[in-house]
Amino acid sequence: MPKEIITAIDVGTTKICVLVGAVTHDSLGKLALRFLGSGVTKSRGIRRGVVMDVPEVTAAIGEVIEIAEREAGLRITSAYVGIAGSHIATTNSKGISPIDSYHGVTGADMHRALEGAQAVSLPESREMIHVIARSWQVDEQDGIQQPLGMSGHRLEVDAHIVTGTTMAINNLAQCVLAHGIDIDELVLEPLASGEAVLTPEERQMGVIMADIGGGTTDLALFRGNGLWHTEVLDMGGNHLTNDVAMGLRAPFEVAEELKLRYGHLQPQKIAEDEQVWATVFGDRSERTFSRRFISQILEARAEEVCEIIQKRTQASGYGHLVPAGIVLTGGSSQLSGVVELSRRVFGMPVRIGYPSENVPIQGLRRELQLPAYATSVGLLIWGLHEDARAIHRPLSNLREDNAWVDRLRGWLRNLLPG
Repeated sequence: MPKEIITAIDVGTTKICVLVGAVTHDSLGKLALRFLGSGVTKSRGIRRGVVMDVPEVTAAIGEVIEIAEREAGLRITSAYVGIAGSHIATTNSKGISPIDSYHGVTGADMHRALEGAQAVSLPESREMIHVIARSWQVDEQDGIQQPLGMSGHRLEVDAHIVTGTTMAINNLAQCVLAHGIDIDELVLEPLASGEAVLTPEERQMGVIMADIGGGTTDLALFRGNGLWHTEVLDMGGNHLTNDVAMGLRAPFEVAEELKLRYGHLQPQKIAEDEQVWATVFGDRSERTFSRRFISQILEARAEEVCEIIQKRTQASGYGHLVPAGIVLTGGSSQLSGVVELSRRVFGMPVRIGYPSENVPIQGLRRELQLPAYATSVGLLIWGLHEDARAIHRPLSNLREDNAWVDRLRGWLRNLLPG
């Protein structure tokens, strides 16, 4: 059973979000969460999903934790923390375990097989984050999703291994541990987002989820209810904003506002004579620009992002296994015209993923039911359903690794004033 209180910490390139929920049951008696509170603040010290300034990120996390604790009326003691960034890498591996023919496949057998799958050679600079079962095989029967209780002699798992650099993992952990908050689990962000926006039917048939954040685009390919491929692309919504800033010779913040208020990924739908005012560099602090011109800039970069997603999906070797198409989520998926542009590039079904449909969280505020909060909401759901997954966590429970935690806190005392 999960804990009574579950907390999610999403440290993104553009924002840091903390959500708190209490475990309860829905009308059918299934596990659910009751939303208690949240905190959101602008990110500081994060670049492309990676901590670049430990003191700045630590301070920002502290601010948002205080907001969430005040609203929830409790002290946060542990959390599920999202991790992403261009340092993430994945590979596939197999593991084997014997089966007691009298008892059939047990949870211990599955755990041993997953442990065997993690016996891969990694550089000293990398750590395993997840070892996730894609599918199972019992004797000669393959393609099994849930082998528990099956009779046989040999259990084999086809596993997906997610790794990250030790430096990036440690830096993120320091920023959370500094506030006396234990880490229940580091969770790859596209896995969390998938929990919030994908339907069981999409996962079963085969689907690509693309979470387009500020600094990165997180990809996850699901099929047969298993995770087949993950990848973090080093580009996101900030690239679109930067193109607008360069094209208009305007500050980044001004370009971001123009993108959100007036941006459209189908410029032909914008009237040629429609103008917008913008503050720019130079003597003429304000001037007008064609809204269609701004949209043309955004369309060109968004099309490039979609083409890269398509190429990376094809390079994975699984691009033909996604009849359910692609689900776009994340803040940049909210741009007008994104579905039409994506359908043209991908040539497959496309929809926007909102963390509001079929999400087992009671009382979730409307502003949190947007694609920009898919990862945050998904982290809460991940914690709720943790015990139901066939996942071996090589980093273990970070609360119990006292030597590791003490070492990180020692480093933190040397880094931060006071």
